[in-house]
Amino acid sequence: MRVLLMTPPYVRNFMRNARWDVIGIAGGQWYPIYLAYCTGLLEINGHEVKLLDAQVDGLTREETYRIAKEFSPNLIVLYYSYKALKNDLEIGKQLHNLTGGEIVLVGPSASINPIDTLKMSSGINMLAKGEFDYTVLELAEAVLKKDQIKGLIWKESNGTIHINPERKPVQSEELDKFPFVTDVYRRHLHINNYNQADQFHPFIDLFTGRGCSWGLCTFCLWPNTINKDAGYRTRSISNVIEELRFIKEQMPYIKEVFFQDDTLPAPRAYEISKAILDNKIRIRWSCYARPTADMNINTLKLMKKAGCRTMHVGYESANPQILKNICKGTSIKTAEEFTKNACAAGLYIVGDFLTGLPGENIDTIKATVEWARKLPVQRYTFSLPKPYPETPLYKSLQEIGYLKEGHPNYPGLSAEEIYVWNKWSYRKVYLSPNYFFRMIIKPQEWDRIARSAVYAVPYFFNKESGESKKLEW
Repeated sequence: MRVLLMTPPYVRNFMRNARWDVIGIAGGQWYPIYLAYCTGLLEINGHEVKLLDAQVDGLTREETYRIAKEFSPNLIVLYYSYKALKNDLEIGKQLHNLTGGEIVLVGPSASINPIDTLKMSSGINMLAKGEFDYTVLELAEAVLKKDQIKGLIWKESNGTIHINPERKPVQSEELDKFPFVTDVYRRHLHINNYNQADQFHPFIDLFTGRGCSWGLCTFCLWPNTINKDAGYRTRSISNVIEELRFIKEQMPYIKEVFFQDDTLPAPRAYEISKAILDNKIRIRWSCYARPTADMNINTLKLMKKAGCRTMHVGYESANPQILKNICKGTSIKTAEEFTKNACAAGLYIVGDFLTGLPGENIDTIKATVEWARKLPVQRYTFSLPKPYPETPLYKSLQEIGYLKEGHPNYPGLSAEEIYVWNKWSYRKVYLSPNYFFRMIIKPQEWDRIARSAVYAVPYFFNKESGESKKLEW
């Protein structure tokens, strides 16, 4: 079967492939990692496949339609966004009309009000909930009837919607059977179009494992949607090492590899680092991590020795009660010890914070910013919480009446004030002598700081309104 897997175009700098939908303030874009793994699975099963990232390629609707029509797919796998739902359904309908191909909606958003989504859609009659690799494969194989395909939610011509039994998440032993996602990127995508402020360019990303080893944070989208109740499933170390060798040999222009595991826990980080050193692979890599006690100085030094450069670390808040409210599972003291050790090991830390979590007020925002400024990290992100339906954060805010048009809205701290204080937080940490003197002694980072500043500094001062603010918030 001819299968087109794609992200539809939307507004400039919209990040569909990130951990949640947002306008990127540093001009970065992630790879369509889930679509790419599915692409590889279809290819090794004999299907003619095209992977198109229309969003990142900057294509217009008309250009997207032309490419789709030329390919003439029987099946179109559309990675859609809850934030861009109207846009994506309109594009899906037109793709169906132009090509005659059936459309199946996929991605984390497929777990958010899927029945309502299908009711809204015209020309789109299928949605794959959760990890969609094998659901899409069975659709492409066209052997089973729709009512036999697990994970599929589908609509009859008369509007009747059927919810099939859920599909079991992809297991560890199955992950090794997927083709290398980096090879899929190499053959289908424009590598130079993907960049992150904290990674050397061009970079590339991959999963060493799917799902989150912690998985309890109330605000996090992927563990509560596409990976819901799936746990952390890992590839074999030998399989990961083989892909790193592939990158070195077949993609020598790649300057950094990002491990996209939701978090890379200490035992896994240690195991991967040791294997990289044992196999004498010289490669620069980065990862997500939690500031936990077991991520100790010995593990951090081993990671650095094995080529680890950057760790994206979720600190979220300096308030212990807020950390409990979001089930973060870490403490201020542990986070400080971790950061000190990471700095001593020579690692570059991106500190991630959230403005407007349950329990937040103006004093806690100020305290978090002051704490963040003292942490020896190299970059900060201050995000606005996104209470997506299906996340515990959404459910808890809804129960106590602290949601306003989908945003946190507390007594004494409105959604509008949270937005303003979030931008204040950025200005406070970045436009300070403390940060300037910390980074002036790191000339190797100046280029990335300059690239980020082009996008970020205007963001610190602008007053967004209308659709732009809606997407940002």
